[in-house]
Amino acid sequence: MGRRTESTEFLKECIADALIQLMKESPIDKIKVQEITNLAGVGRMTYFRYFNSKTDVLVFKMLELWNKWTEKNPFPHAGEIQEQTYWFFAFCYSIRDLLEMLYQENLHIVLIYSFLEYTTPMTESANLSKKSQYLRKYMSYGMFGIVEEWIQNDFKETPEELAHICTKYQ
Repeated sequence: MGRRTESTEFLKECIADALIQLMKESPIDKIKVQEITNLAGVGRMTYFRYFNSKTDVLVFKMLELWNKWTEKNPFPHAGEIQEQTYWFFAFCYSIRDLLEMLYQENLHIVLIYSFLEYTTPMTESANLSKKSQYLRKYMSYGMFGIVEEWIQNDFKETPEELAHICTKYQ
């Protein structure tokens, strides 16, 4: 990664972390861009250079967390569905505080957009067949539904238990 890319990613992380910090104190619709940029230590121009909305900021943060997770926890081998399912739920469990906050803020769309990116990044999705595009949406919305139910149940099941529930009939 080049120096410019590293500084860009750092600035975007600062903005995302500032927004999340502010969300712990105020509803997202009450948070002004100026508050985010002040806390992040960046200018408004920097914010708008990288993001169109607070939703974009949060999707960026989710993808950043995903990328860090996958670097530390390599994806299980193909064909091992219960292990792959556990792996995904273990990631979600590791960020459960953020997931709960997004859900409480009625930011379901952030989770859905993030899950869509996890299954196939947007840069690749345009090249998918029609069948694969439908399957991508099916998987992403299904993952969202399971995680939503898990959030509503206060993460009572462990990632292992949830993976077993979801793959029991495989």
